[in-house]
Amino acid sequence: MRIARANLLLGRTSLLALLAPTAARTVASPTSPTDSPPLRHRPLTHSSASTSIQTTPADDVNGSIKRGEARSGATLADARGGTRFNVLFIVVDNLRPALGAYGVEEVVTPQIDSFAGSDGAVLFSRAFCQEAWCSPSRNSFLTGRRPQTTQVYNFRDSFREAYSGQPGAGANWVTLPGYFNRSGFYATSSGKVFHPKLPANFDFPLSWSDQPLMQEKYECRSPNASAANMSCEFAAVNSSHPDPSPPQYINADAQTATDLIGRLEIWKAQPVASRNPFFAAAGFQGPRLPWSYPSEAAAAYPESKPLPLPQHKESPLSPSEGAEWFRPVEVAGYGDVVASGGVTHQHPLSDTFQHGAKRAYYAAITNVDTQVGVLLSAMGRLGVADDTVVVLTADHAQNLGEANMWSMMNLLETSLRVPLIIRPAASDTRFHKGGRVPLATVYPHPVELVDLYPTLASLGNLAPPPAGYKLEGDNLVPGMLTGGVAKPTSAAFGQITRCMNCSQAYGASSLTRGCLNDEVDAGRFYVPCADTNRSEFDLMGITVRTSDWRYTAFCAWDGEALRVDLDQCGWHELYDHRNDTVLYDVDHNGEYTNVVNVSGNAGIRAQLDSLLRAQFSKP
Repeated sequence: MRIARANLLLGRTSLLALLAPTAARTVASPTSPTDSPPLRHRPLTHSSASTSIQTTPADDVNGSIKRGEARSGATLADARGGTRFNVLFIVVDNLRPALGAYGVEEVVTPQIDSFAGSDGAVLFSRAFCQEAWCSPSRNSFLTGRRPQTTQVYNFRDSFREAYSGQPGAGANWVTLPGYFNRSGFYATSSGKVFHPKLPANFDFPLSWSDQPLMQEKYECRSPNASAANMSCEFAAVNSSHPDPSPPQYINADAQTATDLIGRLEIWKAQPVASRNPFFAAAGFQGPRLPWSYPSEAAAAYPESKPLPLPQHKESPLSPSEGAEWFRPVEVAGYGDVVASGGVTHQHPLSDTFQHGAKRAYYAAITNVDTQVGVLLSAMGRLGVADDTVVVLTADHAQNLGEANMWSMMNLLETSLRVPLIIRPAASDTRFHKGGRVPLATVYPHPVELVDLYPTLASLGNLAPPPAGYKLEGDNLVPGMLTGGVAKPTSAAFGQITRCMNCSQAYGASSLTRGCLNDEVDAGRFYVPCADTNRSEFDLMGITVRTSDWRYTAFCAWDGEALRVDLDQCGWHELYDHRNDTVLYDVDHNGEYTNVVNVSGNAGIRAQLDSLLRAQFSKP
C-alpha cells in the first residue's frame, strides 16, 4: 500500500550551552521536582541559571543512574560505532488508528498518510499499548517495562516515586529518552510526552537535556459554565475567523510543533564539529478528551455530511457476565452529555450526539495531522530528513461508542490498538542499499509499545541497552528488515484495573461528578481505579492478543503482594480475529461475540490461558 506524498521566531538565551557535548551543563532548574513552574503557558524560551546538573551520568551495567556522576568519554551506548541517526518521536494522545493510512477513509489525514506511504516507512497493523490509560502507558513504553513492573496502574504513582513519597519501582532506571541523552544526544521534549507530574517535572533532568514544555490545551469550559463540554470548536488566536462565536484560543498542538522546531533550529546553528545527534519528542494532545479543535480542522467535516456510527452500540454485558464494560464516568459529567440525556449501561448517547462527538474527534486528529506535516517539513528545511528516524504512535486508543463505551480503559481493540509507523533514516544502509529501496509497507504481526525502547536504540545506531536494564520489549528491527516475526512470543499483552467504589476511584478529580451522574449503575458495574491506592484495587483485567485471537480474564487483585491472583480469575473472554484482515475495522473485528464457551475452542483457550499465566505470574 503506497499513498502519494501529500515560523515563529522564538527567544533563546542559552540553549547553545545545553547542546554542547560536555559532561556537565548549566540550565534552569526548579527548586524541587514537585515545585516545577506551572505547566501552562511557560515562556517559549530556555534560560540559564546557576544550578549545575549532570545530564549524562555514567552507565551502570544494571541500568542504574548514579546521581552526580559525570559522563567521561564514551558510554556503553557509543560502543556500536558508525553513524548515529537523529530520532523524531511523535506520540499522540488517545489516537486510535483512525487514519487514511489504516484504511479509515472518512478521516482527513493527508500528512500522516503521505508519511506512511513514503519510501522505507513501515506501518505496523497490529500494535498495542500495555494499558489503555495515559500515565500507565507512558510510564511503560518510556521505560521499556510493563505496568506490572513499573507498578504504575493509574494516576497516583510513577516509576520514579510512589504516591507515598517512597522510591518507585524504577527510581534509578534509565528511560528511553534518557538512554539517548546519556549517549550524547541532544534530548528535548515539547508537548505531552511524559504524563504531567508522573514522573515529576517530566523527568527532567534525568531524561532530557533541557526543560520540557507542555502547552495548555483548551478544555471546552466557558466562563460561566458549571462543567466543561465533551467537545468544542475554537478559533485560533489572531485568526481572521468571520464568526466571533467560537472562542479564540491558542492551538496547543501547533504551539508544540513550533516550540520543538525552535529548539532544533538552535541545535542546527551549532558548528558541525560540536553538534551531536538529537532525540526530539513531540506530544500532541488534540484527541484527548475533551475534544477541542480549531475551526480550520472542523471545515474538513461539514455537519451536513454524516459520519458512520458504530454498528454495535449496545452495552455487551450484564453485571453477572463480566467486567469489560465500565461505568462511563469520564464522559458522564460533561455538560453537553448531561444536556443530551446522559449515558448509562442501558442508555447509550443519541445518534445525533455521537455524530457530533465523532466529528469533534476526527477534527482533533486532522489538526494533529497538520502539525505532523509541519514537523516533517521542518526536517527537510533543516537538512536532516535523510539522517532522521521518524516514529509516530499513540499512548492508547479511544472508544467512540462501540458497545456503548467511551474513553478507553478496556481490554478491547478500540482501547489497546494504536497506530505505529516507523521510517528509518534514509541514510541507514541497513535499510537502503544502493539508493532508496522501499521495504514491505505493512508489518502484520503483533507488536507492543514496550518494544519501542530497544527498537529506537537500534534505529539510532546505539549499542543495545545493557542486559542489566532488564527491558521487557523486543527489538523490532530484524522484523522490519525481513517482514518476519521479531518477538520470541508473537503476542501482545495488556491489563486494566477495576474498582467498585466510584467516589474512591475518582475522589481526587473533578470526574467525581460523573459518578453522581451515573448513579443508576452504581454497585452494579465497575469503574477503572483512577485514584485508588494500588493496594485496594478489586480486580485486574489481563489479556493476550495473538494474530488470530484475543483471550481475556478478570482476576482478583492481591493488595499485599501487588499482583494478580491467578487462582481467582473469572469472566473469561475469547475473540476470534481470524477474519479481521483489514488494517483497522472496529465494526467487523470479531470482538462482539465471545466464543470462550464454544466447545471447539477449548484447545486454543488452554494455549492462550497458559500464555497469560506465564506472563502475569512473573514477579
